[in-house]
Amino acid sequence: MSKQNKYTTKWIMICATAVLLTGCVSDGKHNQDEGAVSPAKAIQQLKPAGAAPTRRLGPEPSPGFKRKMLAAVNAARVGGYTCGNSKMSAVSPVVWNVQLQQSAFAHSQNMANGDYFNHQDKQGNRVGERTYAAGYNWRAAAENIAAGQLEADVVIKGWLGSKGHCLNIMDAEYSQMGMASFTNKNSYYKIYWTQVLASPF
Repeated sequence: MSKQNKYTTKWIMICATAVLLTGCVSDGKHNQDEGAVSPAKAIQQLKPAGAAPTRRLGPEPSPGFKRKMLAAVNAARVGGYTCGNSKMSAVSPVVWNVQLQQSAFAHSQNMANGDYFNHQDKQGNRVGERTYAAGYNWRAAAENIAAGQLEADVVIKGWLGSKGHCLNIMDAEYSQMGMASFTNKNSYYKIYWTQVLASPF
């Protein structure tokens, strides 16, 4: 494999299946169609795109939240998991990264305050741009989103039960993760969740 191919970056963005959310959107509007969840096309670049990092910080999640989320994700990773009809081998656990948590928080906040559910924010940025803006120089990044669930463990279980999201979680290419939610009672789904998995250069 050439050095260029080795470091070719990718991000895979998958819309979430949620307890209250059954559809995926591509136009920034709410979509409640049954069975509308599908993987988005992978995008490859040679280097991160987007504006210079902003590093605007959201609240630090509690140590208990971080431990619980890492435990849930890593239980699947180190034990192996079946994603849909694909049996995935055990892979190394991921570790928490504050910059990825900030990227996740920023997108959850944007979705809640902008009242939309989409991997592309209203500025046209996707996970790669947002993660770079949080100060993380990535070579691979992926994002899972969800909306409407009140408990984080329900979100993780939902992602593991959805093939595309599960494949993101089980991808050996990712070594770090961050996750966050944001609540806006005036928005359609009230609470929005984002998980970012990535590997640095």
